[in-house]
Amino acid sequence: MKSENSTIQDFYNIKKQYLKLTIYTIVSLGFAAVLALKQRPEAIWWFAFTAIIVFLEAYLINKKHYKFVKYIENLDFCLNDNSRGTLFNYPAPLVITNMLGNITWYNENFGKIVGEGELFGRSLSEIIPELRADKFAKDEEQTHINLKIGENHYEVWGNIARSHKSAKRESLVVFYFIDKTAESAAIRIREEERMIECFVFIDNYDEVLKETADSNHGALLGEIEQKITSWAALGNGVLKKYERDKFIVFFTNKNFEKIMENKFSVLDEARSINHENKIPVTLSIGVGKMGEDVAETDKFARLAIDMALGRGGDQVVIRDNANFTFFGAKTREIEKRTKVKARVVAHALRELVDHSRNVIIMGHANSDMDSVGAAIGLFKSVKSRGKDAFIVVDSAKNNAKPLIKEFSALPEYENAFISAEQALNTFSVETLVVVLDVHRPGMVECPELLKHAKNIVLIDHHRRSEDFIENAALVYHEPYASSTCEMITEIIQYIQEGQRLTKQEAEALYAGIFMDTKGFTFKAGVRTFEAASYLRRMGVDPVNVRRLFKSDIKSCVAKAEIIKTAAIYRGNIAFSYLYEECPDMSVTIAQAADELLDIAGVEASFVLAKSGNRVLISGRSLDSINVQVILEKLGGGGHITIAGAQIVDVTIEEADELLKNAIDEVLSQ
Repeated sequence: MKSENSTIQDFYNIKKQYLKLTIYTIVSLGFAAVLALKQRPEAIWWFAFTAIIVFLEAYLINKKHYKFVKYIENLDFCLNDNSRGTLFNYPAPLVITNMLGNITWYNENFGKIVGEGELFGRSLSEIIPELRADKFAKDEEQTHINLKIGENHYEVWGNIARSHKSAKRESLVVFYFIDKTAESAAIRIREEERMIECFVFIDNYDEVLKETADSNHGALLGEIEQKITSWAALGNGVLKKYERDKFIVFFTNKNFEKIMENKFSVLDEARSINHENKIPVTLSIGVGKMGEDVAETDKFARLAIDMALGRGGDQVVIRDNANFTFFGAKTREIEKRTKVKARVVAHALRELVDHSRNVIIMGHANSDMDSVGAAIGLFKSVKSRGKDAFIVVDSAKNNAKPLIKEFSALPEYENAFISAEQALNTFSVETLVVVLDVHRPGMVECPELLKHAKNIVLIDHHRRSEDFIENAALVYHEPYASSTCEMITEIIQYIQEGQRLTKQEAEALYAGIFMDTKGFTFKAGVRTFEAASYLRRMGVDPVNVRRLFKSDIKSCVAKAEIIKTAAIYRGNIAFSYLYEECPDMSVTIAQAADELLDIAGVEASFVLAKSGNRVLISGRSLDSINVQVILEKLGGGGHITIAGAQIVDVTIEEADELLKNAIDEVLSQ
């Protein structure tokens, strides 16, 4: 019995004989033609001789080829009778190659699916590039891949078939093609018909109506509903209004593609509604898709709408089984005039404080005036309830050193400020942990506390990011608020009746508001000034507050150098850099970014600074460019007009390139 290698050699020998015969025929006929041109009588005899030789040789070669094909078709060289019977009767396409991937044998069905003949000896990877025999040969077990040939889908299984000699060089790789076209079509139909659930909320329903004449209410609400209905009809959706300002829409996956192509223009259409309403109408849309079942899709949709509202509204958030996708976010948050929620949160917080053993308060890493000021205000409220309270802060790495130094000298705050290590030693199962001015678990002052805490309270004003402290017992997250100090100022008025802040405590809260509003110029709404007014009645001296923000000469020089070396990107974005470290670097680059906005034509500014192995980025804008969305792509966050980010283990040049790529990506959308 021949080996598989000798069989391949026979095939190539036959091909060589065909080639030799062709060459002989051409040469012989050429010689006969020369004789004929010279009118030699031998030419006729030579033509006859050539014809006889060619005929006999062709007959012998074809006979060998016929026997060889039969031999190959019967697989006499490698399989016994039982194995051959199995292969010949196999109904699906099948091909056998040697270990190098050259085709040794194939059945008729395989020839049909590839649309070719005479495949013996050819490389399988040339015919089907996705199929490589060496990859299948590496695994002794059967393995498979899915591929598409023409319009059909196949599941291809391959395994090694050892020859009778059990030598690796004699082995073959057998490929079985299982037609999955019908199954793939069924899966495609199922995916196309999969349900997508959408929640549509009118963000500022009450505020818009208050600022619209009563006679126009009907027309205004009618047009809002008409816009939402038309949007749902674009994707053949089923729309149901279940509250005055809330809708639920169901689409199929296939029809939702039309909505995606439309790029959620309903957001712009809603803002364009004009019935003498002084405030533009904004919508929030939360989309849930790709859930394992209806319940999970509904869960995704609710997570998406919570995320959209937590980021300030006027946007679309899509949540699937992998991550969040964001669209829109072109307007600032709309301030809520009512303080009902603040009162409810204050009462709930009071209950949690009363039922706890002690309270640990912490803000974000590299604490600033807002997080420390809010912590001081809440500290006073907790102490007024007769509970021990502590503020977690890194004394070396923070941007509120003057404030911490001032309060550490007061007798009642002598042991108030503790490190993360001390906080873990103080913690018990009955401890209440309050997180201020941050909602991302990886950015708090002591992340370990969150892993052990049973009761967590979250109070923050930043627009919501993808990672969020999910296990909080109480969440007060209001992105419309100017600062966490504003939120705490409202809360403490309801926690303890008759409570009065000291002058220093009021100034700490006022300083936080002053910093985050840039001197009451950014995001300073009615409630911001009401909170400031309350603090002023507590004895705040604005001059003392200004002293907390004074910088040393090195910081002032660094800030001047940043502004001096600024460059313009894309015509309206200022870029600048700080290569040498200076005291209070975070504050310095933030102030420089603010001042860069004073340059004519600048709509946004970014300042990058090197600090250890990190690059700090401070972003500011005049709300025409969303710096939050840009810096989120680099792991940061914030608000439309104020945001920041930190990138680890990169140079300023590398961070600069990453930032510009993020800007290009966001603005191109």
